[in-house]
Amino acid sequence: MWGTGEWMSAADVVSMQILDRAGYTSGAVDAAVLTRRLGFDIVYDRQQASRGRLKQFGRRRSIFIKPDQRPERIHWAICHELGECFAHHVFQYVGAQPDEYGPGMREQVANFMASRLLLPGQTFFEDARACRESLPVLKTRYQTASHELIAMRLLDQESSRCLTIVDQGRITKRRANHFTCERSFLPIEQKCWQTSHEECRDFERTDEVVRIHCWAIHEPHWKREIVMTMPVNEYQADRCEEIHPLESTT
Repeated sequence: MWGTGEWMSAADVVSMQILDRAGYTSGAVDAAVLTRRLGFDIVYDRQQASRGRLKQFGRRRSIFIKPDQRPERIHWAICHELGECFAHHVFQYVGAQPDEYGPGMREQVANFMASRLLLPGQTFFEDARACRESLPVLKTRYQTASHELIAMRLLDQESSRCLTIVDQGRITKRRANHFTCERSFLPIEQKCWQTSHEECRDFERTDEVVRIHCWAIHEPHWKREIVMTMPVNEYQADRCEEIHPLESTT
């Protein structure tokens, strides 16, 4: 059985090949434009239950998408269907047969592909280092990806990180990449999050062990905070790398 790292590496390669084929080099990826460049049709269907589905009519392949008020969800749904379509290339890359795995593995591969199509590794991580992983800056550059997806993509690095999503004051997701994190906040994380939540602003806090950055993604009737925690020694090592300012995409 292959480990998650091998599947992710394969998705990196295949997604890069797809973007190269479509002529993308940097900046935000418009999923609808990407899909049409690859020869797919897009059909919007308000009646379908799922966000996206793939259908083939003769030689024409069409992606049916359910409209959504949030453009990021539409971009994700389109790229997820593309990931489903090209998943067999990922299986081939790792030397696995799709029928050896259940549908859950294909779904996971489609998720890997969608995140890499919207946030290509060849440019995203360089941009992240250049802005010291500022979520607002990255969101401005990669407008078609959600704040959560951008934050989750930051976990696909060698440096250790713990990501926490808080909705309406409740932790709804907490994940780490290279270590096990407790389900609940550390005391310093709790204080950082509480300040951000109550004062409706981004907040950063550092002690001798960890550095925490909390971003307030607040809307009129919903409060979400995204908290990123990383060991101080790794944060300092990252800051020692050469920093290049982001170039304008206009």
